[in-house]
Amino acid sequence: MSSAQHFAFDGRREFHDAVLQALRLCKKSVLLLDPTLQDWPLESVDAAVTLRSALSAGATLRVLITDTDWAERHAPRLARLRRDHAARVEFRRLPASLRLADSFLVVDTHHTVRRVHADVLKGVCTLDDPAQANVPIDRFETAWQESEPCLPATTLGL
Repeated sequence: MSSAQHFAFDGRREFHDAVLQALRLCKKSVLLLDPTLQDWPLESVDAAVTLRSALSAGATLRVLITDTDWAERHAPRLARLRRDHAARVEFRRLPASLRLADSFLVVDTHHTVRRVHADVLKGVCTLDDPAQANVPIDRFETAWQESEPCLPATTLGL
């Protein structure tokens, strides 16, 4: 018997709730792919505390983005997490040849939050369903190999 849960979201509040619900389940890893990160609730107190707790317990965070401008200018909590957990947080920039319209989060290979397109806050959250995470994980890992590190933890990159 499967304990998988699937639910749709449509709008900022439902999207943010889905992301926080998935992040709270993190024990090992978070993969996040989005062009800019600006619509994700990563700067909320809840998300920052949840990510900090997971990273402190040994989880990793890998993020693929296209444009780093928002993260550099408007994400001080995310910058603090990068600095405080530099060994477990890595950001990479997608090359111009790989401009993906995807936007998704995968937590511990079992929980996903997928938007239908990076420009809309509509999609599906799936909890406890590793089969639903296979395609986003494969897309993420393929893009990861083609991407370059960005947003170092400190201005020196150390």
